[in-house]
Amino acid sequence: MIQLYTSTTPNGRKISIALEELGLAYQVERIDLQAEEQFTDAFLALNPNHKIPVLVDDGQAIWESGAILLHLGEKYDSAGTILPKDPTKRMEAIQYAFFQTGGVGPNLGRFGAAVRKEGDKNQEMIEIFGGEMDRLMGVLDRILADGDRDYLCGEYSIGDIMHFPWLRIAQNLGVDWITSRPRIVAWLDRIAERPAVERGMAVPE
Repeated sequence: MIQLYTSTTPNGRKISIALEELGLAYQVERIDLQAEEQFTDAFLALNPNHKIPVLVDDGQAIWESGAILLHLGEKYDSAGTILPKDPTKRMEAIQYAFFQTGGVGPNLGRFGAAVRKEGDKNQEMIEIFGGEMDRLMGVLDRILADGDRDYLCGEYSIGDIMHFPWLRIAQNLGVDWITSRPRIVAWLDRIAERPAVERGMAVPE
């Protein structure tokens, strides 16, 4: 059976959403990040970068959320549920997945760290990363406006899954670079309504 080593983080929930979308049976191995279980020898044997998520499938340990989603899409998604079968749409989905890992994820992570910092906050960092998130949301807004798309590449894909757990947190915080853009709000709400997404966001319990 597939094993998912995960925690209650956006990157972990990308994978549980995809597994639920594909209807795959999997076993959840919760990693307690506060207890630093990600630094144990057993976990480092799976991922030398000591981060979740890790997927073990048929004896192969795969890490990095984008790589895991590609693996699931290529191996298990004969219907094109998360990885479109059309070559053009497939490459678009992969493109948007990379956009998340290279832009949205790192900048939102740094913005969140600056906001959560105890004591005196570094307002310059909040402005820098908040400003970049505003720019990136403008990019997503233009993509969604092209043909009035329901999802980033027109049909639901790993591109949407990669973004959702991160941006849903920001949306719930009420940041204006999301709330001021109705297309992005509607897109996130549309994803949230999917039953598999609801189940995946509850992993691990």
